[in-house]
Amino acid sequence: MTPRLIVSVSGLGPGAPLTAAVALADALDARRAPATWLIGPQPHPEVVAWATARRRVGDAVLLHGTRTDPAAGRPYRRLPAHEAGLRLAGALRSRDVLGLAVDGFAAPGWSTSDGTRTALAAAGVGVLLDDTGVHRLAAGGAVATSWRGPVVAAEPRRSRRRSEPGLIHLALHAGTPAATAAALVDEALATGATPLGAGELVGRRAPRRTGATGDPEDWSITA
Repeated sequence: MTPRLIVSVSGLGPGAPLTAAVALADALDARRAPATWLIGPQPHPEVVAWATARRRVGDAVLLHGTRTDPAAGRPYRRLPAHEAGLRLAGALRSRDVLGLAVDGFAAPGWSTSDGTRTALAAAGVGVLLDDTGVHRLAAGGAVATSWRGPVVAAEPRRSRRRSEPGLIHLALHAGTPAATAAALVDEALATGATPLGAGELVGRRAPRRTGATGDPEDWSITA
């Protein structure tokens, strides 16, 4: 089976500069490799505008956690459904106020509990990116379909064992030098991997604009 390639990019927190992200996106665009941008629950309006613009050209946007404090480590690994649902409701309200459309969810630390998956499905968030791959969730949080493969960080590939997963998940930080990202993507493409476009990964949804101020179309996308 020909592996698929997905490139996730985190690190666009509140007030994060976009200069490096612009260069990274240009490097991916040159290789026709869509990015999956992981955006926290309370992003700066310019980050929202950036994600909105990138989604319009074929990238995906995932909600990255439900709180801005990352100190909890892997908080979603053991969450029961009730608590996960409360956290998710607050994060989705913040998203709606800003008018940010998201295609799914990715937990900081990558691991998620059965309760978290149940809460995601109940909230209508149907795509999950975790440490085993990309999953489409069915009712009750069950996994309906998956593209499976481990997370690959932006570090020298020679130190890792070779494998042949169905999915190559290249996890980058927004500050990753464009040249480093380009080399990693080129290596994956050289193995025959096919970049996974957002249209193949998720179903499109129009952003809910409840309480939104202004139009993301009019906001600056430069830092």
